[in-house]
Amino acid sequence: MSRAEPVKRPSSGSRVQDRALRVLMSLVDDITVETNERELLAATLEHVVEALGLTGGMTFVLAADDSLELRAESWTGDRTPPVELARSAIELQRPAFREAPGAGWHAATPLMRRGRALGALVLRDERAEAVLPEASLLEALGKQIGAGLDNVRLVEQLRASANLSRIANRITASFTSGTDLAVALTAFAREITGVYPFDKLAWGFVNDAGDYLEVVVHPEHATWGWDNVIPVVGSGLGSVALNNRPLVSPDLLHNRQFIEDMRLLEKGIRSYVVVPLNARGRSIGAMALGSGRDHAYDDTVLTQLQSLAESIALSLENARLIQKTRELSITDDVTPLYNYRFFHQIIDRELKLVDRYKSVLSLVFLDLDNFKPINDNYGHLRGSRVLREVGFLLRAAVRETDYPVRYGGDEFVVVLPQTDGPTASGVAEKLRELISDHTYLQEEGINARIGCSIGCATYPTDAATKEMLVKRADERMYHDKAVRKGNATR
Repeated sequence: MSRAEPVKRPSSGSRVQDRALRVLMSLVDDITVETNERELLAATLEHVVEALGLTGGMTFVLAADDSLELRAESWTGDRTPPVELARSAIELQRPAFREAPGAGWHAATPLMRRGRALGALVLRDERAEAVLPEASLLEALGKQIGAGLDNVRLVEQLRASANLSRIANRITASFTSGTDLAVALTAFAREITGVYPFDKLAWGFVNDAGDYLEVVVHPEHATWGWDNVIPVVGSGLGSVALNNRPLVSPDLLHNRQFIEDMRLLEKGIRSYVVVPLNARGRSIGAMALGSGRDHAYDDTVLTQLQSLAESIALSLENARLIQKTRELSITDDVTPLYNYRFFHQIIDRELKLVDRYKSVLSLVFLDLDNFKPINDNYGHLRGSRVLREVGFLLRAAVRETDYPVRYGGDEFVVVLPQTDGPTASGVAEKLRELISDHTYLQEEGINARIGCSIGCATYPTDAATKEMLVKRADERMYHDKAVRKGNATR
């Protein structure tokens, strides 16, 4: 104490002992009855201040980042001195004292449990006749409240674990029925609403080649930054799946490190958490929650989500395998696009809709230029990787209602429902620019460049049948290729 008139030291006698005994007994009742952290700390603070006849108090807890968070208070005026005093008591792990600005004293004691500080209790008495409490009493208060806080947190963790187990059981039960993944994700989102804060939820599954993730997102029609395919290398989902290590991105406004981060921020996501999905001893992908608030996720949420992910991963993989088996009949085996067989199924269906509703439909044919030298110089495996990269570009560039298809070899076609000729030509030029401007096989240091020739045709303007529509688009594509070669030789 540095003031000329120091505060009164604790006096001996039965009155002080009675007050100490009374406050400790009241804490026993609080610790026994209260099962909520905030309610426990509010009740214990109220009883300590009342029993000791003080003028105020505060209770702080240590957050995951070691900052102090206020949980209960009976305090007016400047808060800076008690915060500093609370930090001092925690660092010393024993009571700390300071004179109040006008009269009386401020005191802080750490909330201790099993040799570590969970927070601090700060008390004040600014009356002229204020008597400083015994350090032993403050230590006893800190230990008793610390024990109660630890017990309440344990109860809350047990409740959360039981709740997660019930959620996991309900989710896995729905998976075993062969539910579509998008439907299952909606059910999953409904289960965890209110348990965790989120505005967007995603499951990402690593494809067989291991170079991209197929992503399912809630809400429906939303995306996780990119389209429903995301590269493994460079993405947050991919990093977690690849390294089997969770991550928390606390604020995308100030820190972005992955390729999808800027797009997520543009769509209103400020923070997210990603945990790995592991089944049968291997990584199958990752699960992510995104929030419009910054710092929405902490270590507690991360730990609980990891536990939940471990519980559902195997059933989730089984459900995905069932869906994958259904999709194999319509999906190309090299690219993330539809195959030739599905092309004919979908165009037959779409042309019937055009006839029924007097609408239009366009086709865009694309044939890659300078693709053969890549196969000749670098091998067919790298050639397949180039085709896959082209598939990513096409899939990300078209609408959800369009159908990008690998027609065969290095030829692609995009079915554009309800699209007239001029609009289709604009789409085709956009696709040509995307393919021509992209650098391929960058990870291997090859940095290849290719181009493409395009041809468009519209039903029923340019052709009256499916066969004529396909033929007309194909002819125009070859005409475009011939013109481009002619220009190149001049």
